[in-house]
Amino acid sequence: MTYVSNDLAAAEDVHGDNVDSQKRQWLHALHQPVAHRSSSLIQEPTSPESIVADFIRQHSASGQLVARSVFLLPPYSVPESDLATLLDAMCQHASDADITCIQGLEDTYFYSTQTMTANYAEMCVQVVENDICRAIAEAVRFDCQTYPRPYKVAMLAQPPYHFEPEQVTAALTAMETHPDYADIRAVESSNAEPYLFSERFMSYGKAYGLCEWLEVEQYQNP
Repeated sequence: MTYVSNDLAAAEDVHGDNVDSQKRQWLHALHQPVAHRSSSLIQEPTSPESIVADFIRQHSASGQLVARSVFLLPPYSVPESDLATLLDAMCQHASDADITCIQGLEDTYFYSTQTMTANYAEMCVQVVENDICRAIAEAVRFDCQTYPRPYKVAMLAQPPYHFEPEQVTAALTAMETHPDYADIRAVESSNAEPYLFSERFMSYGKAYGLCEWLEVEQYQNP
């Protein structure tokens, strides 16, 4: 399943634990001296970069990003110098061409394009870094430009966001006076269902007409 903007797949915390326990142990041993790793390497001939790539793919399949910093922390505790070499090798490996990264404000995040789109990954970054205003604005702009249609506010309670009503209200209030979000406007259908739209991609009249169709008219004219 590939993740898109309206997927209902969960996007859990980047430090999730639903990974292969044997590979967790293997990753934990990456930074040990060669003499201590020789026996495990004989039993597990897979390269370190392939192990990390598979670790990332497991998380992507569950709708999760993998933050670079997770490898620096327990239980993995890979030294920075080893991690930089390992990730460079993984990104250059031909068989791992599906592994890519996205830069957030707080960290670099990895995901597999086999099961996660760039747009969904960007959404997950905004959620992980708690950038609610930006998350809302980008979701609205994406829908208005791509489909095009206004964005139903109720969608913000669904994955990958799971925003509480209070969070949405506070974010929308902050966005009203922030210049970065001057294009984001509210519109409401006749049944009082709130939507948002971007003036970059549609007018108020078009946004109202579309949300009225989505909420009311399509059910009156099946």
